[in-house]
Amino acid sequence: MTNHFKGLALSVILSPLFLLLPAPLVYAQVPTAGLQIKPAVVEDNVVPGQTQEYSVTVTNISDAPKTLYVLVQDIKGLDNDGGPIFAQPGEKTGFELSSWITSSVASFDLPAGGSKTVPFTVAVPANASPGSHFAAFLFSDKAVQPQANGTGVGFNVGAIVSLKIAGDITELASLREFSTGKLIYPSGNVDFAAKIQNSGNVLVQPTGVIQITNMFGKQVANIAVNQTLASVFPGSDRTFAANWTDTGFAFGRYEVVGSFVYGDTERKTISGTTSFWVLPLVPIGIVLGIFLILVVGAYVLMKSYIRRKLRQMGVTTASRADTAMYQRKYQKSGSRLIIVTLVVILVCIVFLMALFLLFA
Repeated sequence: MTNHFKGLALSVILSPLFLLLPAPLVYAQVPTAGLQIKPAVVEDNVVPGQTQEYSVTVTNISDAPKTLYVLVQDIKGLDNDGGPIFAQPGEKTGFELSSWITSSVASFDLPAGGSKTVPFTVAVPANASPGSHFAAFLFSDKAVQPQANGTGVGFNVGAIVSLKIAGDITELASLREFSTGKLIYPSGNVDFAAKIQNSGNVLVQPTGVIQITNMFGKQVANIAVNQTLASVFPGSDRTFAANWTDTGFAFGRYEVVGSFVYGDTERKTISGTTSFWVLPLVPIGIVLGIFLILVVGAYVLMKSYIRRKLRQMGVTTASRADTAMYQRKYQKSGSRLIIVTLVVILVCIVFLMALFLLFA
């Protein structure tokens, strides 16, 4: 089996009912289906007018016999979790395949522990549009088709049928958005999102790397993206997430470059850039608090020092307000303290502004 549809096949195996259930019930429901499908993906390259024979083997791994119905349904896209979105009966998606599939088996009984190989035929029309076409070959305990993810009754377990029709194949993807969750982070724990649009007519499997560089030009991380080879459906987009966690001390502005490659017939590259800040607000707040305490403490000590000197000079409290020397010394010392404080604050502001101007 290729990697094109591993994630999609698993989603069909668990869909559609399980996708609506709370997490504890999902795990409880999976064993009750009790079916094993081989292969999970039927994938092939065909030409218009060609007829191909395939088969899927289903095994009842439960302790109870089952009556199963064979259903076929088109897949028109993927949801945000990579699960299939089933097309409505008769709905035109541009990727139709179910009407090309026929099987001599409509339903059958499967005893506990038993297996059955179900054949089916795919007759590709002579006017079939080139590119990828998708359908789900399902085994269900109800003779009804699922209308969408999370709807229907019972379970639907099956294989993905993915055929690439020869002809004018277009592989075209673009990076619609590349961003971080926030502009400023309190620590080196940053989330990235890359939204990739597939404007072609076949699946694309973009893989890439995110490079992070700090404000001194040093590369601090390389993060691999989509190592599982998840696909982007034709005519749709998909967001791939990544995370960077720095175990050391992160500070300042970081530049980020995301580069992705895709394509089976020709390797193509798409890229984007973004940036973020890491400002540890708690340590910064502690430093500013300490600075404020030092300034206030220096002011109090200065006043205490002036008063002590005045007492040594014989200036009493009652005469301080009328003493020109006291006024000059007190005002001069107070002015110096204010000037020093303002200078320090101004230097801090200029430094922060310089950082933003240099690295913004």
